[in-house]
Formats: sequence, C-alpha cells, structure tokens
Amino acid sequence: MMKNFVEAKTVKSWISDDKELAFIDIRETTQHTAGHPLFSISIPFSEFEINVEKLLPNKNVRIVLFDNNDGISEIIYKQAKNLKYINIFILKNGIDGWKKSNFHLFDGINVPSKSFGELVEQKYNTPSITASQLSKKQKEKKDIIILDGRPFDEYNKMSIPGSVCCPNAEIPFRISEIIKSSNTEIIINCAGRTRSIIGAQTLINFGIKNKVFALENGTQGWFLANLKLDHRKTKFLNKTPKNEKIYELREKIVNLLENKVEIIDFNQAQKLIKDKNITTYVFDVRTNSNQKNKLSKLRNVPGGQLVQATDKYIGVLKSHVILFDDGDLVRAGMTALWLKKMNYHCYVINESPKKIKNLNLIHNINFKTNPINLIKLENLKTLKNIPIFDIRNSVDYCKKRIKKSVWTNRLIITNEMPHNVKSIILVGNDLPKASLIVNDLQEKDPEYVVQVYHWNERDVENYLDYIDTKEVELDEKFIDFNFHTYLRHQGNKKHAKNYLKWETDLIKKMDEEERGYFR
Repeated sequence: MMKNFVEAKTVKSWISDDKELAFIDIRETTQHTAGHPLFSISIPFSEFEINVEKLLPNKNVRIVLFDNNDGISEIIYKQAKNLKYINIFILKNGIDGWKKSNFHLFDGINVPSKSFGELVEQKYNTPSITASQLSKKQKEKKDIIILDGRPFDEYNKMSIPGSVCCPNAEIPFRISEIIKSSNTEIIINCAGRTRSIIGAQTLINFGIKNKVFALENGTQGWFLANLKLDHRKTKFLNKTPKNEKIYELREKIVNLLENKVEIIDFNQAQKLIKDKNITTYVFDVRTNSNQKNKLSKLRNVPGGQLVQATDKYIGVLKSHVILFDDGDLVRAGMTALWLKKMNYHCYVINESPKKIKNLNLIHNINFKTNPINLIKLENLKTLKNIPIFDIRNSVDYCKKRIKKSVWTNRLIITNEMPHNVKSIILVGNDLPKASLIVNDLQEKDPEYVVQVYHWNERDVENYLDYIDTKEVELDEKFIDFNFHTYLRHQGNKKHAKNYLKWETDLIKKMDEEERGYFR
C-alpha cells in the first residue's frame, strides 16, 4: 500500500494556506504535552478510532498524521482508510522531521488557545489587576464584583474569596443583573491567564461602561501572593435578564457582528452541514442548557471553554463553526467573534434551540466495536498463570489495581508484547478501548485469546483479597498522563510559577507565520 509521506516544510505551508487541515499527533498524552507543533491536535493511538470521527466529521478533509518515527502512523493510516478517510498524509520522520526542519515544539495543552489569549492581551492592552491590589480593594470595601469565568466544577474546587461563578460567554449576557452602578468595577478571573484576559476583553469589546480588569494570573497568582483561596463555594450567577433587556443586548450584538460574522437561518445552516467540501461543527454554547432536554446530536460546549480549549473540540484548522444559544445571540455572537480571530469561518444561527434540534447532522461513524470475551472478577481464581494488563487511566491504576497486574496501553502492547504470549487478561473500564487492543492482537494472530474484566467498584469491594491498594507513584512510564506542571493546583508553588511563565513565554516561541495565523 502506497503511503503518502510529506515533508515538514510542506505541512508548515499547509497550516498557512486557505484549505482545511487536520494535523494529528497520534503519540500518547505524555509525549504530546512534552512537545508538539503549535497547531497539531492530540488523538492518541490508544483511542484513535474511537475519537477521530467526532473530531473530523468530514471524510474528505486533508489529514497529516505524525508519530515518534516508530511506524505507528502507518498502522493508523490503514485504520483511517478503513474509516473511509481518503486524503491522508504521514509526516516524514515523524516528530524528528519537524525538529530537524528547525520548527518549534510547544509543551502543554490547548496551546493555540493559550497563545491566542496572550496575543489578545498584547494587542488590546487588556487592563489587569494584581492579587494584592484586588485584596486591598476588598479590605477597603470598594464597589467591586469578582466574576470567575470558569465552569462551575473548576470554580467549586477553588475560588477567589467573594467571587461568583459566571462562565465567560455568559458574562456579557448576565452582568446587567448584578451591577449596582456605572462605578462598580468588574474583575474577571480564571485559574491562570487565558480566561481572565478573554473574559475581561469580551466585556470591553461588548461596550460595557464600567471599568473592567483581568485578575493577573488568576487563582494561581492569588495563591502565589500568599492569599487564601476558598474551596467548595457554590455561588453561581444564574439570573436571566428580562425580555426588554435581552432585546437591547441582542440589538447590540447584531451591530457588533455586522460585516464580521454572518447570522444565518436554519436552511443556510443545513446547506453548510451538507457541503462535502468543508468541515462544519455545530455547538450549543449555553452554560446551563437544560440537560434533561439534551439536544441529542448537538454538542454542548460553553462558549468560554470553546475559546479556552479549542483544539479539544474542533479538530480541523480553518473549518466552519455554527454556534447557537437561546436566541439572545450574545453568547453565540461573542464566542463567534473570538473564534473568527482564531481563523475559523464562524456563523451564528438565529433560530430557537427547539428548531435547531432538527438539523440533520451528517455524521458517518464507521467505527464499530467487536464483541469481546468478558469474564468476572471471581474467574481470576482459576486463571492463575495468565498475565493481567490494566488499561485504565494510570491515575486510577496507581490508586488501586488487581494484584500482580501491570499497567499498559495499546501503544505499549503493540511495541512490546512478547511473541510467545498467546493469552492475556485485560482490565479496563472503557470497553471500546479494550476492543481496539483485542482487534490488534487477533489481527496478528486469530488464535490469540484475550479475556476482559470490566472494572466495577462494587465487585472490587467484594473481592478485596484480589486488590492491591498500595499507592503507586506516577512516573514517566505512565504515558497517558499530562505531566506538564500538573501539581500547580495542589499547592506546589514551583509548578504554579512554571505554568504562568510557560503561558507568558508562548508568544516568544511563535514564529512570524504562527502569529500571522491568527486574525
């Protein structure tokens, strides 16, 4: 089978041309977060077929795969062809080819969004306030409001004392409900920098008259200034403006969108989705969209998160993105304005969520899991000499596992499984992931026997004599873990400082082409 190998210089030029591109790092999480090209997305080999079709809905899209120059791209090339992708290339010499061309690698995750936040601050001179300045204002009982622009679960873990949770895209929509006067100062914070900057600049761009500041370095800056954070707070700004206010906000956003982002109707949205030459994503950007009435096929990704972690949800550079909210257009519109600057083709759909639900999303999901041979925990008694491999997340494995089991994943099994082993037991809590390994092994040898125990906490409680609960230390052999300054939220000041330095240094690492990618 002819493989399409492509040089790093060519891929670099494709990033900046006007055609769509999915640039996919198929190495595992540890390897990706240790260093990858700026505009690549992570779809690890260990779960590639499960995730690729969600991130790349259009089978005609131009795809470039890269690995550690270890032949894994060739395996995935074949699997992607089986899933009916037709326009696939492999980066020649993998990550080494990129480095040898003197192109930068970026560590961490969500790097395009983080870099974008830093560029926004630089371009707009977004006003900021330090933790000690904010603390002083609080002591002096100044007229201020602190809004935390993160989702509720992050806010609930740790927050600035006195702050209220209001995820970023909701801020311009809901803020009128809590402002006492035009003298009230508004401070937006997140855990680090990006959402503070984007949240504050969103309000300023929306034309609010109040003074607005981004809290410099967010909760980490607060903790580094030796100030105490709150934990498990539940204050959430859930007030919806009155109808006449919504009408006024809507007029404002329509003016802001003019000549920048197109407002489309149901038929225009359907036409974009049907177009086989482009990739189109549809997102519900409301934060508290009614979960009971789940818009089955339409992904709910709150607007602030879509800007903060774009590469997690949008797998294709320069693709088309349709956004909607309750019809106020504020949340969809402000999100679209940011994503447009990130070089996506953005649209806001002006229809009720009820009608949008009827859009026909053309998702050709070709991945099917094969049946697997499941066993019970008590069966392990009789299966004495068969090696047991645990494929759950390494964090879970390190807490507790079946005695004598070894942590592994698909990549390690592909590269290291001894030829003389013909029967294994897999322990997992994700059956599709287990089925990929079963397929791989049985493709090599149809006689291979793989039995799978589907991890179940209640079961485990009943068979504690099988279980090892001695804490195992996380180290680099657990290649599914993001080691990038991961202790920053656990009271580790060094990690917190390194993380903030990493964010502010991103712009320095970008070359002219990479900066020019953003609009």
